Amino acid sequence: MIKTGYASDFKKGQPRPPNSGTVILITRSSPFKFNWLAYDEWQQVLSPQSKTLDRWLHSKKTEQDWKIYLIEFESQMKASEPVAAINKLCQRVKNGETITLICFCKPGEHCHRYIIKSLIESNLK
Repeated sequence: MIKTGYASDFKKGQPRPPNSGTVILITRSSPFKFNWLAYDEWQQVLSPQSKTLDRWLHSKKTEQDWKIYLIEFESQMKASEPVAAINKLCQRVKNGETITLICFCKPGEHCHRYIIKSLIESNLK
């Protein structure tokens, strides 16, 4: 099973959400500056490139801005490293592992973790 979560739900010293399994941080920024965060793995390769992320963060966040972001991010996820990482996560899910992808985007916002989840799910079919 593949899930998504919000970083603030995974604070050190607090119980994790039920059935979160392996928690994977998918951010561009180094997690070491977030010493309050409890995660099992960091997979930077599954986050948008800095230029793409900056453009999105400084946009008006319209649907057109999101479409531009999607095109750029999905293109980046076709490179060999992200494809390999997605394939490995897909295999882990097929083997019965529960994985929760987390980042710092707030719940309900457009976010790359939903795209990564979708890419993994499409490989499961």
